[in-house]
Amino acid sequence: MFNLYKNEMQQVRKPTNLWYKEAKKIDMAVSTLLGPYGMYKMTESGEILSNGKDVVDSIELGPMAEPILDAVSKQYEEFGDGTVSLALILSRLISKAYELSKGGMPMPTILSGYKKAMEIAAEVVKEETRKIERGDIKALEEVIKHSVAGSVADDEPIRSVIRDAILFLKEPKEKDIAILTEGGEEGAEVIIGLKLDYNRVRDDMPEKVYDAKIAIVDKIAPKKTNFDIKIDITGRKAYRALSEMERNQLREFVNKLVEMDVKAIFSKEEIDPRAAEMMAKKGIMGFEKINEGDMKTISESTGASKVNMLGISEKDLGFIGIIDDSKEEGCVGGVCRT
Repeated sequence: MFNLYKNEMQQVRKPTNLWYKEAKKIDMAVSTLLGPYGMYKMTESGEILSNGKDVVDSIELGPMAEPILDAVSKQYEEFGDGTVSLALILSRLISKAYELSKGGMPMPTILSGYKKAMEIAAEVVKEETRKIERGDIKALEEVIKHSVAGSVADDEPIRSVIRDAILFLKEPKEKDIAILTEGGEEGAEVIIGLKLDYNRVRDDMPEKVYDAKIAIVDKIAPKKTNFDIKIDITGRKAYRALSEMERNQLREFVNKLVEMDVKAIFSKEEIDPRAAEMMAKKGIMGFEKINEGDMKTISESTGASKVNMLGISEKDLGFIGIIDDSKEEGCVGGVCRT
């Protein structure tokens, strides 16, 4: 009589020995990836492995390692991150369980202890969890620092970009935030901003302004009179008087913008051509026919409030780092903020 074994697993009397063996393989492979001084792995073919899933997939493992492999794969599919930490903690839990069982502790007791520890850990995390207020920059920076530790984003300039992207809008939406880079001898310049599909009303308005106060209004047009004037031979003088009155209204508004040092204005409706001409001469950019959704986005990202042109004041203004409506590559037309 003789036996034929399909693989090594069937030759081991105690499966726990194989669990321990496979867990130690994973532990040794991923432990040096962890932390700010973690190292990437390279395969014999020259492929660079930077995450836990790629590393465990590249190791020659037996079927007893499948629970760890499955858990790591699910983590990667769901979050795309945390695979190194998960692979490490699972492999070390198995290794520790093996050591305790070798010391005489029953496996049901070990599993019960692990379950209790997991419940306690979940309660501690729940107790320590707190909502970070938007203005708590220090707490936000600490969260970012710990979240990206040991990853390719673990670098101060990148952490700063993440912080600014979070703070950029009260209700950030991925479509509203564009990360635009421009290559250069000293690296890439990262710009965080909005890309809006509008152009300034007149080409002789500035193409780009920096550190600008901005205003948002419903429309830029003279106040309508309560009566109509019949335009005929005898009514021309009255018409000219009305036209001059309207121009004076628009001129007063533009002069008020100049006094408040406003560099750009966004209007939900059309901008009167006469006002646009005056704005261009004063170096003020103007954008018109902004839809309601974009008006809200501009308001939230700059702090400006939409008002009637006649009632505008300093408290209604917002601020933008850069407004760029040039044809240059990089921060493409619309509003950008650094």
